[in-house]
Amino acid sequence: MGFFESFSAPFMMSVALWPLVSFIVTVPVLAMLYHRDNRLGFGAALSAYATVLYLIGLLCFTLYPMPDDPAAYCATHHLHPQLNPLQFIGDIRADGLTAILQIVMNVVFFVPLGFIMKRVFRWKFAVALPVGFLASLLVETMQLTGVMGVFPCSYRLFDVDDLIWNTSGAVIGYGCAMLFDRLFPPRRTDMQTVTRPGFVRRFVAFLIDMGLVVVCATPVGVAAMVLVTMISGRPGADVQRMRLLGPLGFGDIAMLVMLVLFEWVIPWFRQGRTLGGSYTHMTCETTPRSGARRVAFYAARFAAICCVVFCGRVPWAGAVILVMGVFWLVRRQMPYDLI
Repeated sequence: MGFFESFSAPFMMSVALWPLVSFIVTVPVLAMLYHRDNRLGFGAALSAYATVLYLIGLLCFTLYPMPDDPAAYCATHHLHPQLNPLQFIGDIRADGLTAILQIVMNVVFFVPLGFIMKRVFRWKFAVALPVGFLASLLVETMQLTGVMGVFPCSYRLFDVDDLIWNTSGAVIGYGCAMLFDRLFPPRRTDMQTVTRPGFVRRFVAFLIDMGLVVVCATPVGVAAMVLVTMISGRPGADVQRMRLLGPLGFGDIAMLVMLVLFEWVIPWFRQGRTLGGSYTHMTCETTPRSGARRVAFYAARFAAICCVVFCGRVPWAGAVILVMGVFWLVRRQMPYDLI
């Protein structure tokens, strides 16, 4: 119990954040899968989350827990790298089953990595082998350096045997994935643009577009505030609090302009494909439209997006979002798709 008590705080924090961070990081993986396979079922989405969960968990649980009192720990512990590749033989002779179990666990921990590299990412063995070795080397190096100096001393043993067994585990996992591919071959990819995308595909495309909107709107909003500050001579804090259009300030206006660009102008000239939609092979135009009908469709869609982005500032935005959610559950489409 004394061991766990000395490590409890950082360990529990990592456990609490692990699933949440994994969920956030899964979004780029989903986008990659959509771009590559042009489809994503529930099983694939769950596999993507499990992949990220494993990769982050592999890193965290080989680095954590850290001692709560670095000074006291470093004063009483002095770990030196173990560089003898045959040391495991002596360990087995000395510790017996305990040493064998440690070797087995070092292999098992990296089996999923090899499986993922083959089945999920579809990397060739010539790529997967060095990646497996480098992943193990990264973990061991971070243990040796106290997470690159974050911790004042080495709190885990750098063991060259771990490199060997970890890499072996990745190779075994890769072989298991090859066998799995023979039993359950990956489906052929149809790269045709999807005109009736599901919720997850829409959501992933929307997140990509919003990322682009934020990246572009941030410097524009900052530049506008700096320019107004220089011209007016007013304090920067006052300029930042200025409202130009109702409750919208400089940053909000920049967001609105970029939303018009990314969610109206770009898809208008690209047959309904936003940049995020292009990456996930979808179009927001579920049916051909022209003239006033097409304008009405984009206006309604843009209004719905603004309700989501400016939820706290658009009247009745919450009610609109709720209606769209219920409508989707019933009809599997958005209300503006009916236009």
